Amino acid sequence: MFKRSIAVFCGSSLGSDPIYEMAARALGDIMGRQRRTIVFGGSRSGLMGVTADAVLKAGGSAISDSLRVFFQDSDLLKDQPHFVYDTVRERKAGLIAHADAFIALPGGMGTLDEFSEVCAAIQIGEFHKPIGLLNVNGYFDDLLRFVERMRRDGFLAPQWDRLFLHENSPEAMLRALDEADDQ
Repeated sequence: MFKRSIAVFCGSSLGSDPIYEMAARALGDIMGRQRRTIVFGGSRSGLMGVTADAVLKAGGSAISDSLRVFFQDSDLLKDQPHFVYDTVRERKAGLIAHADAFIALPGGMGTLDEFSEVCAAIQIGEFHKPIGLLNVNGYFDDLLRFVERMRRDGFLAPQWDRLFLHENSPEAMLRALDEADDQ
């Protein structure tokens, strides 16, 4: 089923390798051409800004969910909905509520937190929406190994073998999300 609105969790910086920016731009371009909506953390900087700008430039739309402490008027996207929250918890609830699916691109602790919260919420049945890691340049390889270790050591039940998807290209990631059964 086509996932219209996709929350993209990613860095508010560009990272040290230009491949991350290229992947963020490619994902945004494809999403925009497919007339999808990006749901994102509201920052116009880093991979967040690159992805959102690419979505809009290619014909898609955006929903911004910002933290008041970081919000700047320059973050506003013309004619696009923008929500401002006081706490990280409220902001994550907004991101989750506005999205049909989720993609994590390379990022820092905030990205990992958002990804983990969605996975945990799926496990306990709060909602049933697919989530995936866009494993650009092997960025998430160590996390994938760690999850395998969780399984091997009995901390992640076999029923969660497909808790999240992971792909290496934006095209494959979007296709996998669209083909995923809402968990």
